[in-house]
Amino acid sequence: MKKRVAYSYAILRYVHDTATSEFANVGVAVYCADERFFDVSCRSTIGRISEMFPGIDAGAFRSLMRHISNRFKAVGEVIAPQLALEDQQHDLEGILRSVLPKDDSALVWSPISAGLTVDPKKTLDDLFARYVTKYDHKSTPHKRTDEDIWKDFNRGLENRHIADFFGEKVIAGEDDEVTFKSAWKNGKWHCVEPISFDLSAAETIREKAHRFLGQIASVTEAGAQNFKVYLLIGKSSDAKLGPAVEKAVGILRKLPVEKEVFMEDQKDALLDCLEKQIQEHQLL
Repeated sequence: MKKRVAYSYAILRYVHDTATSEFANVGVAVYCADERFFDVSCRSTIGRISEMFPGIDAGAFRSLMRHISNRFKAVGEVIAPQLALEDQQHDLEGILRSVLPKDDSALVWSPISAGLTVDPKKTLDDLFARYVTKYDHKSTPHKRTDEDIWKDFNRGLENRHIADFFGEKVIAGEDDEVTFKSAWKNGKWHCVEPISFDLSAAETIREKAHRFLGQIASVTEAGAQNFKVYLLIGKSSDAKLGPAVEKAVGILRKLPVEKEVFMEDQKDALLDCLEKQIQEHQLL
């Protein structure tokens, strides 16, 4: 088992207003002589600092962080080989002052603290997560919309050189209408409807399915022209909502018109079907 060794560290603070002394942590430095280790991690993004200090110049802040990171990287490259020499003495405070001397600048170091570690690099990462990025907003993955699914499908039409056969079609009833962005006519209208169920809750998934079912029902009951619907369904990115999506597809299978259902990963099968219809139509 690897023994624990002593290390020292300091937190780099950005002081937005020296009059109020309000600050945000933006970096961490760790020094461990026994492991011949010195490194500094600094913010590369502005994170939540723009919320704390609305007047901050984001571009200038990022430029400052890049400059400081580059300076400490250069210092680290000089110090690293010296740490191997037993007669060479360094201390963290002296190293930090060589790059950022105490003055009235916006960047200041906290007092030096110490601890024990078996892995200085992991300790640096842990301290950075604890003191610098802990309260950053976590980015949420992009959720696929109806428009995203349609664009992907339309690229498939273009790649197969059949996009010119398709256009927007409005199916109108007495009191309602439904607009399809991709439709072509061969005796009757063949209408493609992209529906994304990449939503946040089972209830909203179910409501979306019922809403489309109601729209189609309203135009067909009013004696609208004959048409067929091809549903291209996008699943939820949340695996826990898989059962909700299955139930929503079940709702859509009750559409009171001729229909076929394709999941988004079956897009090529839908394109094959439509391409074959168009080719057969051209031979007539």
